[in-house]
Amino acid sequence: MPDIFDRPIPRENTCSVKFDARKAVFGCEDVIPLWVADMDFAAPEAVTRALEQRARHPVYGYTLFPESLYSSITDWFQSRHGWAIEREWMLMAPGVVPSLHAAALAFAGEGEGVIIQPPVYPPFFSSVQKTGRVVIENPLEQVDGRYQMNLEHLEACASRDDARVLLLCSPHNPVGRVW
Repeated sequence: MPDIFDRPIPRENTCSVKFDARKAVFGCEDVIPLWVADMDFAAPEAVTRALEQRARHPVYGYTLFPESLYSSITDWFQSRHGWAIEREWMLMAPGVVPSLHAAALAFAGEGEGVIIQPPVYPPFFSSVQKTGRVVIENPLEQVDGRYQMNLEHLEACASRDDARVLLLCSPHNPVGRVW
């Protein structure tokens, strides 16, 4: 089996945000595009086959999430980590950014505080601001070349009268820590 990590896949001129938006984002195209989380490797063949099979059906209507999806998730967590995940704990969402908006709306009222830990994926800021909530920053600190939380400052942030929720980014983007 060829090493998938050594096989470059050209993405230019495919409407790729990562590659084709370099000029718009940076003003030039000769930058290494490390600015957005985007895969540089081929999708697993099983995923491609499943998408091709689904695409052959002529109608793309609204779909349900089958119970087999939830079973595969609970089975994976059990076999890989020994964790017993309950079906009732899972809720499917259309993506990270809509979920950030939903969390801000669900757990904080207008004008109330939402704690985030910069440097962090920019939609953490905009999801709080666009929903009329207030950003409370608990900046990560770099110690010996590694980011860590300032737990004393986090406690102070959480103690504020207006603080309602912490949007935890884990694995953290861009620092890479799993909290």
